[in-house]
Amino acid sequence: MTDPTLIMAAVFLGTLLLAGTVGGLAIALGDNGQRRKRLQRAAGHRRTGMAGGGPTAASLRRDEVQGRFRQVELLLRRILPGRDKLRARIARAGLAMTLARYLLACLALAVVAGVAAVALVGPKLWPAALGIGVATGWLLPRMAVGYLGGKRVKRFLQDLPDAIDVMVRGLKSGLPVTETVGTVSKDFEGPVGQEFTQIDRLVRMGTNLEDALWDVAGRLDVSEFNFLAISVGLQRETGGNLTETLDNLSRLLRRRQQMRLKIKALSSEARASAYLLGGLPFVMAGVLYLMNPDYMSRLFTDPFGHVLIGVGLTSELIGVAVMVRMVRFEI
Repeated sequence: MTDPTLIMAAVFLGTLLLAGTVGGLAIALGDNGQRRKRLQRAAGHRRTGMAGGGPTAASLRRDEVQGRFRQVELLLRRILPGRDKLRARIARAGLAMTLARYLLACLALAVVAGVAAVALVGPKLWPAALGIGVATGWLLPRMAVGYLGGKRVKRFLQDLPDAIDVMVRGLKSGLPVTETVGTVSKDFEGPVGQEFTQIDRLVRMGTNLEDALWDVAGRLDVSEFNFLAISVGLQRETGGNLTETLDNLSRLLRRRQQMRLKIKALSSEARASAYLLGGLPFVMAGVLYLMNPDYMSRLFTDPFGHVLIGVGLTSELIGVAVMVRMVRFEI
């Protein structure tokens, strides 16, 4: 008979993976989708291409595939579903990684997790071990890329108002807007410097500034930078004082940052409660098992205990999804 301790450990690991999946889906289907739709409606008029049938930013970007996985990379770019979104997520995280290397890392992680799960729960429960391996290979790299991307975007948003202020000062001194972009790329390090360097490179290759901004905006997928692209586009089409527009945008972004920090402080108690409530069932199950193993082992040996575990895990996942959704606010 399989050791109940091993089964309990496997169930705990699987529940953590499922909780992460549900939390990620709750975040993805939450505020970001509605915000993206509104911004797409505001900027939809310029996504039809550049005026006069000129080249797009994507066609001007050097996109050479080199290395030992060149053929695999080219094949994945043709047949892999959602390849553009996946490449955007990897670029958003600032990783110089091809799709082939990313999928190879996912496969290696899935194999290692599957073998470890088989060793943990035994060969008889190989379907559960296979599921744990697949979930680990798919979820953990995705969570890692998402975490790195979120951290990079957070740093980008912290420096973006200062970058816009540099552009405003350059415009007041008489420099063209394209030169102010080059100034930002030279004066700033980190994500802001990297993204504005990409914009400056595209502009020097013949792309107009608006399309270069939207090329970066599509990769970052943050409303603050979309505001900058929309402001430049509207000024180019309708005219007006770009210096005043960017100055107002800088103040707006600083206020949004202040509001975001205030909301984070006010919701800290709710987030701490969510962490405690989410982890308490597993902590109590471990304590009860240490105090009375026979009492807890019936959950793993009795068929009705399996039903109770399934009901409990389902309730736990629903509660985690609801709590994640409740502590997120749109600014």
